Amino acid sequence: MKKIILLFIGLSLFASCEKEESNSNSQLCEDEYFYYSGGTKNYFKHSLYEVWIEFERTEVNGEEAKSILEKYSFINTGSFDAERNYDRFKAIINDKCDCTDFKNYLLDLNKDSEIYSATPVFYLADDDPMSYWILLSEVLTENDNEKISESEFIDYAETLNLELIESKYSTQHFRVKEVETGFEALEIANNIYENGKIQYSHPNFIAHRKLN
Repeated sequence: MKKIILLFIGLSLFASCEKEESNSNSQLCEDEYFYYSGGTKNYFKHSLYEVWIEFERTEVNGEEAKSILEKYSFINTGSFDAERNYDRFKAIINDKCDCTDFKNYLLDLNKDSEIYSATPVFYLADDDPMSYWILLSEVLTENDNEKISESEFIDYAETLNLELIESKYSTQHFRVKEVETGFEALEIANNIYENGKIQYSHPNFIAHRKLN
């Protein structure tokens, strides 16, 4: 069974910026990205004003996180949400920027020794602020035992800048070893899928889902 972090969060996660987010989907990078699911490509674009940050120390609290981020003039620490979401924090970019600026901000954040991962927030629809899809620096896979053994697959995956967190019943949960751009998990997961020796391969993520 796929192991996916799908956080069934309602308005609580992004409620503090609901009005801003309603406008945010006109502030998406025009570059399209995709991930594989069910054998098809799912396309999306990332926000130009939201960053999802995971610190090296999981016990970092809101005040410590804010203090670390205050050194970056492009981060709006004045409206920083000090509440942790699964040991991660959302940060807001101060000024309007373009795709190149945003990617440079991620590069700067990912150079910080106190930050494990700074990643983009994608949107599956241009006009729906609740269609957010937060990229984590983790990859979920299931190898195809008819094409490659699990041990061989893990060895292969670990050559791609991944380290194994857990494996069970031919499913694997990997973590990106070294995060630089913030897009590594997406790129590596797509690379593994296109290799053709798996049942599925996609980044781990946080998304909003309505419960029926």
